[in-house]
Amino acid sequence: MRKTYAPVILQPTCPIPSSRFRARLGRGLCAARVIAAVLLLLCACAGPHGNALKRIQSTGTLRVALDPSFPPFEFVDGAGQVAGLDADLAQAIAARLGVQAHFVTTGYDALYDALTMGRADVIISALYPDPDRMQMFTFSPSYFNAGEVLVVREDSPIAGVPDLAGKQVALVFGTEAHMVALQWEKTMPTPPIILTGDTPETITSVLAAGIVDAIILDNVTAQIAVANTAGLRVLPSPITDEPYTIAARKQDAELIEAIGDILEEMQASGELETLIRRWVQ
Repeated sequence: MRKTYAPVILQPTCPIPSSRFRARLGRGLCAARVIAAVLLLLCACAGPHGNALKRIQSTGTLRVALDPSFPPFEFVDGAGQVAGLDADLAQAIAARLGVQAHFVTTGYDALYDALTMGRADVIISALYPDPDRMQMFTFSPSYFNAGEVLVVREDSPIAGVPDLAGKQVALVFGTEAHMVALQWEKTMPTPPIILTGDTPETITSVLAAGIVDAIILDNVTAQIAVANTAGLRVLPSPITDEPYTIAARKQDAELIEAIGDILEEMQASGELETLIRRWVQ
């Protein structure tokens, strides 16, 4: 369904940076939470995990932890079933392992707890690989980059950031894109002219109307905007990186290696891109 665009409200860029709130990333854990996570890991390590890949193949089930509150990656559909890009990806991975996917639904903050307590084998839930957790968990290669991207009109000659010199670029105030643009004003010999709007719909509408030359959005929002607005395209090279990966316990590295091989196969065959286009556009 085409979205209803808000009225166009543009203002000159403000030099005062604002923080981008990432409600689903769970960064900045307090010391008590870190200690609790370590204790959970120690308890989990004491249990009989064994070889996770062999156990999964012997039981016939890959237990996947996810938070079904982040469409289009994971949500509960009208039939009460878990659906979305991550759900389809989990089922595709399970099929290649010769098993069935079983979804362990939980809140985003409890995803890692599902691993440490042995309730799940992997997390597939639009998960950013938190650097603070590298000692306890292992992560697959990225299967989707949710970073900031450039969106232009289909007939635009703009091919990348260098082509933005002197051009009018719109973005949403206070987002990561805004922070990047403020850096461009300091580092580019001829920076773009930055205009800010209040919503992705606002800046998408002004791009479609030819008022600005390009806009910056996160990749998920950009793909949806292009699908809902004729005459626009997303440039292939992201401006920033926000990889979504699959996580497992550190001792289950063999499982993650097998999953990494599967992701590589799906990438080469085009199946991964088909899944992304199905759900993100």
